[in-house]
Amino acid sequence: MAVFQHPDMPKSIAGVPGLNHWNFLFINTVFSWLSNRKKEKLSWDMPKNIKILLYLYTLFIFIGVIRYFNDHSGVIELFESMGVNPPGGINRLNEYLFNCFKWVLPGMIIFDGCRSRKQYNFAIGTLTLMFILLALQVIKAMKLGSLTLGGDALQHKALKIISDSVGFHRVNISMMMSGAFWAIFCLKELVSTKHYWLLILPSCLAIFTAMAMTGGRTGYGTWAVLGVFYCLFKWRKYLLLAPLMLLAITMFAPSAIDRLSFGFSTDDSSEMQSLNETNNVEFDGAEVDLYEVSSGRVFVWPLVWQSIKEAPFFGYGREAMQNLGITLKIKQDYGKGENFPHPHNAYLQWIQDNGFVGAFPVFLLYLLLLKYSWSLFRDNSEKIYVVTGGFSLALLLAFLIASTGSQTFYPREGAVGMWVAIGLLLRVYVERNKINNEGISRLLDK
Repeated sequence: MAVFQHPDMPKSIAGVPGLNHWNFLFINTVFSWLSNRKKEKLSWDMPKNIKILLYLYTLFIFIGVIRYFNDHSGVIELFESMGVNPPGGINRLNEYLFNCFKWVLPGMIIFDGCRSRKQYNFAIGTLTLMFILLALQVIKAMKLGSLTLGGDALQHKALKIISDSVGFHRVNISMMMSGAFWAIFCLKELVSTKHYWLLILPSCLAIFTAMAMTGGRTGYGTWAVLGVFYCLFKWRKYLLLAPLMLLAITMFAPSAIDRLSFGFSTDDSSEMQSLNETNNVEFDGAEVDLYEVSSGRVFVWPLVWQSIKEAPFFGYGREAMQNLGITLKIKQDYGKGENFPHPHNAYLQWIQDNGFVGAFPVFLLYLLLLKYSWSLFRDNSEKIYVVTGGFSLALLLAFLIASTGSQTFYPREGAVGMWVAIGLLLRVYVERNKINNEGISRLLDK
């Protein structure tokens, strides 16, 4: 996954969609899993409530795709207005249906197959390595000098360089790195002091550097919120380092501070460059350009919410924003530079596509996963509980916080790490229940 999106990685062989190295490896892994689980006589022991919610999650993805193919005239009109041929049916089916399941399945394989401590260590170690390799690619592509750029310059450089050199969008990298920092930090509970200084801290530093280079304000905020959260509830002594951390960021990564404050100014509104001055508001003596702070989302969200109110129960099906003509309207009203193919809010997108009926089981699923993560994180009886709970909690919270300004509840490449962490979370949660009920667990028994 760390090199899957790299430009040098072939996406197809002989022009056949889906015929690539990643899928060859994926198919081999799936068949190996199916073969070995049969030999080991493994039982599918996922918690019943999670299993039901996952089935409903799958059902609404499937229904959304059917509704899209039943009527996607608005999408065709949008692409014709841009002078581009609309995507073919096979490509849409692959992206909207098959890939959604493909990116989740590694987590399900981990849940089912990770039954021993050796397998657990290998799984969480490999997941950690994926984030580190992604971070190193970002650092290599962006160069350390990027941290001295202005906030706006950093954003534009990251938008081009990271997408072209790493393959993932800078916003997705920012989200992944903000959660991965604290997830990897939790591993200190499993390692010796020597490995903490030689492995954990350098890894966290690399991931933080990569996150700073993305220019992702949501990622910066998410990282800080998670830091306060973890320090308040688990490692209070690290709160004393917060002022030093802020000083270090200001000295060595001024672009991150500049980018975080983008859209806030104490200047007069006449000196501010804003697309729409009516969106400037006073906040604690400073003038805030809501358009700049929200990157134009203040124009989009009211339109999306209005469409939701017109079909609140079941929504409109996949790609509702494009199909309803909202994307085209924004282009016509605000210029070609305003490109909003989706609401830039995962919650609004899912509700617009599937309604509140479709949103209830999905949002409930994530709430339960947060509950399970919190339960393990606060259980000090075994270090593996703290690490697993903390690891999954960091990635889940990073995703859910970032979803207020980007991301999507339709599983995609950037969410694979989170789903693998969910697989580990559910496995350790199930094994803990076995121990609590005086059962036997190969994973936890010493």
